[in-house]
Amino acid sequence: MKLTIFSRLAIGYIIILSMVVFSSIYELYQLGKVNEVTRSVLEIDNRILDLQKKLTDSLLSQMRYEKKYIVLEDDSLHDRFLLATADFKKDLQSALSANISPKVQQILKRVERFHNSYQSLVLGESRNIKNKKPYDTKKYNLGKEDVINKVFNGLKKLEEFSRRDTYDKIKQLDIAVTDSYSVALVIIVATLLAGVVISIIITGNITRPLLIMKKKTHEIAKGNFDISLQHSSLPEMNELADAFNVMCMRLKKVDKMKSDFLSVMSHELRTPLASIQEGTNLLLEGIGGKITERQEKLLTIIAEEDKRLINLANSILDLSKMEAGMMIFNFEPGDLIPLIKRSLIEISPIVKVKGIKFKSNFSDELPLVKMDSEMITRVLRNLLGNAIKFTPNGGMIGVSVKQKDGWIEASISDTGPGIPEEDFEIIFDKYRQVELPGSDQKKGTGLGLAIVKHTITAHGGKVWVQSTLGVGSTFTFALPC
Repeated sequence: MKLTIFSRLAIGYIIILSMVVFSSIYELYQLGKVNEVTRSVLEIDNRILDLQKKLTDSLLSQMRYEKKYIVLEDDSLHDRFLLATADFKKDLQSALSANISPKVQQILKRVERFHNSYQSLVLGESRNIKNKKPYDTKKYNLGKEDVINKVFNGLKKLEEFSRRDTYDKIKQLDIAVTDSYSVALVIIVATLLAGVVISIIITGNITRPLLIMKKKTHEIAKGNFDISLQHSSLPEMNELADAFNVMCMRLKKVDKMKSDFLSVMSHELRTPLASIQEGTNLLLEGIGGKITERQEKLLTIIAEEDKRLINLANSILDLSKMEAGMMIFNFEPGDLIPLIKRSLIEISPIVKVKGIKFKSNFSDELPLVKMDSEMITRVLRNLLGNAIKFTPNGGMIGVSVKQKDGWIEASISDTGPGIPEEDFEIIFDKYRQVELPGSDQKKGTGLGLAIVKHTITAHGGKVWVQSTLGVGSTFTFALPC
């Protein structure tokens, strides 16, 4: 099943949105971990460090009161020792009841056990002092010193563990932030790349067939209906391509009907036109009797118009043959210069009447060209005829022939009104006429330049025009040599 444009856009947006959502969820997860570790450092590790400091201070107070009591035997010092001991136990129990790790709990229980031993030794010694009972002082001092050292060691281990745990958590935070940054960067780049790639693919799927259709439309505008659009991967474009192909097929049928009609009509007109021409010539020669001067003028006009119609019918037939590929060309090596000179002799009377100046520039020793001399002569007549038609009285026509990069180029220039640049292509289309500014010439049939283009193309050559409004035009055709 082929996806529509809407479906492809929707899938592309869903992919990009999914990547963004995944990135957001991952970032939230990482932020949650950071928040959890931070809370643990603040609520547990810092609290344990504070507790360790309080326990250490409390233990030092107990030791200070205990030693003063042994020396001074003051009961108030003993009471202060007991208060400090109670604070120590209270803080210790608070720590044990908190949410701490098993390792910390184990350290605190050891501290509690050794502290209880210390308290027992101090209370035992104080009883001996109160009862005035002799006791081994050295034994008690060694015992107290031993358990006090063990309590301090425990508190020191508690501090070391807490600081190490804090360092590990900070390191874990750094790793989490680094990983989060890297993953976020990768996801952002991947999302951007995915967005660009998806946009390019979808845009290409849409614009590619449109560009092909635009190109085909230009071909149709030039009269080439023998084209078809290939189906695309988009259902909408497939429907458009089907409609386009149907349009081309119908236009081709209409064009063929028109060409067939013109061809048949031209062919059918040639016989009566030839009869009219022959009859008119006979009347002008006096075969039917003497004619008056006025009748002679009318018959001359009829003969000229009949000749024009015969030429038009021949042009239509020739163009139809060229388009159908049925025109027969007799290609033989020949020299282009004699054909040009003969064509110039033919137009010399008209050139003299209009007072047009003539300028020629022929290169010496031009190579022979494989051509149909009669058809190339017809090309020259058409181009020279147009130059004379649009060049005003007293203007100038130039003809030049030169060899360039394996081509023989023949150019015919005039000083007519010029041609707009946007019409450079359409003037070579059949039945197309261009409104030339400043020109009062009557429109022709629009077949001359079309025949020129078909003839030059059949010779493997090319034809083009260069023109400036108000200055003139130059028509150039090139034949391979």
